[in-house]
Formats: sequence, structure tokens, C-alpha cells
Amino acid sequence: MSPSPIRFSWRILMALLAALALFIVVLLNMPLTSVVEGLQQNALASLVLSHKRAAVAAIGLVAIVLAVWLITHRHFRALRVAGIAALFAVAAIGVHEFQQAWPLANLFSLERYRDNLAILLGRDVVLSKYDPQSTLQLERKPMVRAKYPAIDVHFHLESLPASIDADRLVAAMDAAGIDKVVNLGGLESTFESFARNFYAKYPDRFIMFVKPDPGALMHQNGVAKEVEWLKKAARMGARGIKENKSFGMGQVDSTGKIVPIDDSRLDPFWELAGQLGIPVLVHTGEPPSFWHPIDAHNERYQELLANPNWSLHGKDVPSQQELMQQRERLLARHSKTNFIGAHFGMNPDNLAYAGYLLDKYPNYYLDMSSVVQELGREPYSARRFFIKYQDRILFGTDGGYGLESAGTGWTAERMFRSYLEFLETDNEYIEYPLYGLTKQGNWRVYGLALPDEVLEKIYVKNAERLIPAEAAVIARLDALSAPAN
Repeated sequence: MSPSPIRFSWRILMALLAALALFIVVLLNMPLTSVVEGLQQNALASLVLSHKRAAVAAIGLVAIVLAVWLITHRHFRALRVAGIAALFAVAAIGVHEFQQAWPLANLFSLERYRDNLAILLGRDVVLSKYDPQSTLQLERKPMVRAKYPAIDVHFHLESLPASIDADRLVAAMDAAGIDKVVNLGGLESTFESFARNFYAKYPDRFIMFVKPDPGALMHQNGVAKEVEWLKKAARMGARGIKENKSFGMGQVDSTGKIVPIDDSRLDPFWELAGQLGIPVLVHTGEPPSFWHPIDAHNERYQELLANPNWSLHGKDVPSQQELMQQRERLLARHSKTNFIGAHFGMNPDNLAYAGYLLDKYPNYYLDMSSVVQELGREPYSARRFFIKYQDRILFGTDGGYGLESAGTGWTAERMFRSYLEFLETDNEYIEYPLYGLTKQGNWRVYGLALPDEVLEKIYVKNAERLIPAEAAVIARLDALSAPAN
């Protein structure tokens, strides 16, 4: 006796639901990138992925129609099974969306669950809780003040907390022997505020740099307008230009294309700097680890876990090598303009390449801000490099961020002194600046104990030679503005 049509429909429905469940389980256990790549090769699947909301709405409508049909035909058993399947599908979609939002979660990784079990059993520890207390008994030279009145060429007043005003910052500078700081937060929207609240109050302690709007190429005549702003800022005391690190990375023009570092449309900025004799501080790219997968092999693992949006892995941005090549073309094309590579040119982990640039481009210099964590783990190589290129390296701290944050203990004085300790002493196994607050490496560093003549150049003389006096900048600006004979 053949089964009834209703019974036959029920069996087909069960088979289809089982197949759907199996497909979802397999889908979720596959690597997410493989799934996406595979689906994108299918025109229908690609269409569904690109119209996700419409697809979900359509599936929901079909489910409602199916439920109504089952109810009106009194197939309640089938309705219950369909409801369970629908809940399973919703849960599966939820897990998939969770994996999309938190790709490091690895919900279907057996290794991740073994790790969690080891933590529960006390056989392992969460990396963020690992804070070994050294048993080393070492003599360390305490640092209070810089041996020479230092000029910090890389500081961000815009990153200071409200508790640090001009008076408080100058008091910290006095305590640590910092004579001047260069403010890099020079966008038109903030330049006048810092000029009024810091520079006007202590004109001998602050040097103002100006920053052109990185989005100038998004607007008609944007570059020309920014050139006029640079000239205006120069008359207000600006003695250098800060190039934005978004060039080459994410900054786009009016057509939506990424603006490379050496984009010829930006040439008027760098040409004006050369004409005025003021340096351009250029930040190129990010640490190499930012291009690597966020996994156990990445030495910036903790930093990227805390800031996953900083990761460049798999993103549609140029490689670090491409960015370095763009910067080289910029240096070559503007040989009469002096450029300062921020953070050791983002090459503190490749001193051979940093030295190559200094040898090839006499208009290129380096600041040492936010790279003690890199240089301090290669103290022998770093010391040789500082001595060899003592005329081309400038003192800088990247100060502002995180200072006097609750519970960190990082005051402005302590931040300055951590740099002095690295440069002036041979102290071993010391904390790099903002250690514990920033996660730029789970290690300690070693001092360089640089000779006095090298220290004086890095602290003072190189900056004095590179950054012109305000009167000299205005005189050159007047000469540019004078009508031709």
C-alpha cells in the first residue's frame, strides 16, 4: 500500500530540513574566508550576500506562508518540526553573524575550548593577566633631568587630558629638563586654540607645527585653500608642517581613490615648506605586525586584540613596502625640503633600511618617538646606529596620550624621564615609555648610554638646525609675497 500524499510530503519535508541542518553545520565549521570566497564565485549566492536584508525578508515571508499553509491544513506535527528547524536556522545565522563581527572568537575551534578548559583547571592563564614580576637584582641609575635642555619634536597637545594645561605641562617639562615641545596638532580647527592657550602664554617653550587638511583633495580648490591656510599659520608662528598618516592608507580624493603619499597634487604643500625652510614631519604606515594575522604569532597580539580596528590584515590598503616606496619618491622629488620620519620612519625594526634612507636622501631625518619598545630590545645595534647618524636623529616622545590616566601612574614627568633613561643610562630590563598602558610589546628594554656629544645633538642641536626661527619663516614668506620686479 503506497503512502498517502500527506505522509509522503511529511517525509520530503523532514529530508529537506535534515539536509538544511547538515549544510548549516558544515558551513559554520568551514573557515569563514573559504565560505565567503566560495559563495562569491556563485552568481546567485553573491546576489543574496549583497542584498542580505532583502534575502532575510524574503525567507521570512516564505516561512510565514508555509506556517499558514500548515496550520490551515492542520499539519501541526510538521509545523512543530518546521518551528524547531526555524529556531535552529535563526541560531545558526546568529552564530554566523557573531563570527562575522568577532572573527577571532572561533566558536567552532576545539583548540579554543581546550584552552578555556586549561584556564578553568588552573593550567594556563589569560595573556592579559600575565604580568611576571622579575627577580633580577639590578643597580639602576635614577633619571631626573635631561643632561641637555631637550627639544621634544613630536608632541600632541590635542591628546592631553583636561587636567594638563599649559602651566601643568611646563612644570613637568621643567622637572625633567625639557626645554621645548613641538605641537603637531595643527589643523585649522585647533591651531588657534593651542596658539592662544599654550604658545601665547609660553612662547619660549612651545613650537607650533601646522597640519593641512588631509581631505583637501575631496574638495574643489582644496589644496589651494590649504596653502593659504599654511601661509596664515606661518604668520601666526608655525615653524613646520605635519603630514597626516592617512595618506597612502585610507584618505581618499573626490573620486574615492586612496591618495598616495607622493600624490603630485599635494606638491604645493611640500614645495611651500621648502621655500619657507620649514621641515615636514611625515608619518608613513604602521608597524609591520599590523599587516599580519591577529594570532599567537603576532608580537603585537595584545595591542591588536585591544584595538582590532587597527589591524590591516586582509584590508584593501597598500602593503608596507608600497608605502615605503611612495615615501622614497616623495623624498626624491622634493630634495630641497627637509622631511622628518616620525617614529624612526616606522622602520625601528629594520635599521638597515632606515640607514639606507639616511645615506641616500640628505633631506631626510628621524625622530625617535614611540619606538623605544623596538630600539630598546636591540640596544647594541641601536647604539651603533645613534652614534653613526647622530646628526640626523631628533628627540621626540609622542607625548599627550594616556598621561595621568587613572591607575596607570604615567605622569608627564615619568613619561619624559623614561626616554631620558633609555638614552643616557645603561640600565637593564627597564620599562619602555607608557609600558602597561600601551601594548606595544610584552618585553622590557635596555639603555643605550650614549656619549655626551651624541646626546647634545639629539636633544638640542639637530632640532635647532632643522627648525628655523619664527622671524626667519616670516621673512621668507614676505619675500614670496613680494611682487616680482
